[in-house]
Amino acid sequence: MNLLKNTQYLVMGVIGMGFVSPASSSADTLGPYISVMGGLNWVAPQNLNQNNLDFVEMQFNHPLNSGYATGLALGWRFPVGLRPEVELSYRKNTLTQFNNRVYEGGGSIPGKGKEEVTSLMANLWYDFLNLPAPFRRFTPYMGGGLGYSTVSISGLEAGGVHFGNTHRDNVSAYQLGAGVSFELTDQWSTSLDYRYLKTRDAHFGDIQGLPQGDVRTDYSAQSLMLGLHYWF
Repeated sequence: MNLLKNTQYLVMGVIGMGFVSPASSSADTLGPYISVMGGLNWVAPQNLNQNNLDFVEMQFNHPLNSGYATGLALGWRFPVGLRPEVELSYRKNTLTQFNNRVYEGGGSIPGKGKEEVTSLMANLWYDFLNLPAPFRRFTPYMGGGLGYSTVSISGLEAGGVHFGNTHRDNVSAYQLGAGVSFELTDQWSTSLDYRYLKTRDAHFGDIQGLPQGDVRTDYSAQSLMLGLHYWF
């Protein structure tokens, strides 16, 4: 109960900061910044492919139960609205079911396991600065990035059969996104944004419990994240 009350006081305090702090424009917040982000992560069902055959589909739990994303970013905003950024992020989801099991004659079965993706991205965002006076604290933005991701799956299990320990690969990736930030003070802002991340096929080689042959999959995820930014 005390935790709930403290959380309510904190939220009210942050909102209050936005109304009582001196009026300013987001265009005044230029230069370097650091960001921390966190939120929910949705992973699309993924096919595991071997010898040009999609032999099983991995289905994941709902994000509120298992999926989350976190991130840390360093960037710089220029007066023209361009904002280059370097971002390190981590995403995790747990499996709930295996579908379309070709090697077992089809059908579905409950499954276990987790998928983790760590990404290092070079992003470029465009901030829509100088909005009309009533919206001067808001800054919509959009953009994307290129980089590399480490995709790993571990603890795979179905019907009491274990499929090895951890399987991972390093692959190229890209992301697209859009969001809006809100200036709290001259040095602090918060944001809400959506991001879509996709990788090239990750190759895991032979997997215990399966026929020999390189097992591969591609990863795509959608994230909804809150951010907190400090401007130097």
